[in-house]
Parts: sequence; structure tokens; C-alpha cells
Amino acid sequence: MNREKFVKALVTVILLVLVCLLPLIVQNDYWIHVFILIAIMILTTASMRAIFRTGEIFIGTAGFMLLGAYSAALLTKKLGLSVWLTMPIGGLSAAAVAFAVGYPFFRVKGVYFSITTLLLAMVFQYTTGYFYKFTGGWDGVRFIPPPNPIPIPGITTLTFETDISYYYLAVIIIGVSLFILYRMERSRIGLVWGSIREADNLAQSVGVNIMAQKIFIFVVACFFIGIAGALYAFYKRALSPAGNPGNIFSIFTSIYCILYMVVGGESSFFGSMIGTILFMLIPEFSRKLQQYRPLVYGALLILIVFFMPQGLVGLSKYFTIGYRKLLWRFRSKVP
Repeated sequence: MNREKFVKALVTVILLVLVCLLPLIVQNDYWIHVFILIAIMILTTASMRAIFRTGEIFIGTAGFMLLGAYSAALLTKKLGLSVWLTMPIGGLSAAAVAFAVGYPFFRVKGVYFSITTLLLAMVFQYTTGYFYKFTGGWDGVRFIPPPNPIPIPGITTLTFETDISYYYLAVIIIGVSLFILYRMERSRIGLVWGSIREADNLAQSVGVNIMAQKIFIFVVACFFIGIAGALYAFYKRALSPAGNPGNIFSIFTSIYCILYMVVGGESSFFGSMIGTILFMLIPEFSRKLQQYRPLVYGALLILIVFFMPQGLVGLSKYFTIGYRKLLWRFRSKVP
């Protein structure tokens, strides 16, 4: 193992330990709540980025989160099914819809694909709002049962009634999901997705089935977005399709996911995580400037696009380049 791999492995271990110890270090219910929401949005943004790997901008994130959340919540509340069964069903329902609409949607490209996914998300939102008898309408669903306790024979029974217990549940599920997405990106199929984005005509000329690959990653990404929605539903235990900015199912969520990805660095798998953490923590430390949040986000986005095109993930590289330039100028002035 060379030095670079050793450093990466060491940093990864330190971060994992920090994530596991975070509730014990913070010991504040509100911040645990914030960390759970950040974890859910990290999975959502990473999934959306997987679609972006093929060169398409997906703006239907909130809609597929809503689909996964309502599918899981209603099956548990109305039919009494176990959360451990309905949570993956929520992901599968989002994946099934993605498979159904994948072919017609990918027949168009660029801004047209983005608009169609945005309109589909709005269809989900308004359909949920107007089907009052089944979904609760705009008032939403209340008193969603929490995840079922897990008995450990001879030791204890794990319950998920507290934020700390749900934090660890979310970390495990989201950690496994992110690992799967990461391994897919680092595999041969991930290289195929990158080739489609860079030159789809060239990729097609060497035998890549572009439509099949796009539909595949679309289905996989929407599955994990549906899982994120289901996690949110069983954590909040209440859902509403209302489109106000504070609702996670509003169009603002889809836009913010793009913001998190671009600011963090879309070229890196970890960029979406960095961007999500940063921009979800900013409002917590600037409550007095809450009304200026879109303005601050827009200004930061413009600055990063112009001066840091690789995003925050390339910050060390920019510092290194700047340091070398300063050093070269200093040495050139020394007689």
C-alpha cells in the first residue's frame, strides 16, 4: 500500500469513527435531528449525481422521494406491513416508475429531459394532494408507525423511538447504499457511464447501448432516492405533499440537490457529500439571515463556478497551486 492509499484509508477510518461517535459527542436532540436530515439528503444528492454521470440533469428528485415515502408509509399505516418490508418497497416503487418512464424520457436530452423530470415530480405532488381518501390529500399522513423493534436474544431489544437510535439506523442504511453507489461508479460500468457523458456517439460506436445504460442507472438511482424518502417518512412519522419551501418534497429540494453537487464538486463521489453537509449547516449558524438564504446560496454558487470549477473537493489542489505560484514569484524576485 502506497502512501496515498494509506492516507485515504486512515481518513476514511477516522471519519467513520467520528460519524459513529457523533451523537455521544454532541448530546443534543436538535443537532441529532439535523444530522439525520443531512444523512438523508447525502443519499439523495449522491443518487441524483449518479444520473448526472451520464450527462443528464435530473430535477425530479423530490418527486421520487415523495413516491418512496408515501408508498412505504401508506403500506405500513393502512395494511400494517412491517417497516423492514415497506422501506425497500418504497425504493422499488420509485424504481418501477423510473423503469416505466425511462425510455420515453431518455428519448430527449439536455434541458428537455430536465423539464420532463420536473413535470413528473409535480404530477406526483399534485396527485398525492388531490387523492384525499387514499393519501390524506394536502393535509398529508399522520401518526406513521416507527420501525419495528429488533430483538437481540439474551441481550436487549433495539427500538427506534429516539433520535439517537434512528440516527444509527439511518447511518447503516445510507452507508450501505453509498457503498453500493461508490462501487458501481468505480467499476467498469461506471466508466461506461462516464464515456456516455463525455462522448455518447463515440461510446455508441464501440458497442455501448446508451439507452439501456441510462435507464439502468436511472432505475438504480431512483431506488435509492425512494429509500431516502422512506427513511424520512418513518423518521418524521408525518408527510405532506405541500409545495412550500420548508417541505422536503418541494421543487426547492431538487434544486438544492443540484447546488450541493456542483458546489461540492460533481467530478468526485465525495463532492456531493461535502456540498450537502456545508449547505445544510449554513442555515443552522445563520438563523437571522434565513430570508436571504437563496441569495447567499446563489452568490456562493457563482463564486465557486467561476473560481473553483472543481468544487470544494478540489480545495487542496487550489491551495497547492496558489502556494506554488507564490513561491515561484518569491524566488523569481530573489537575486
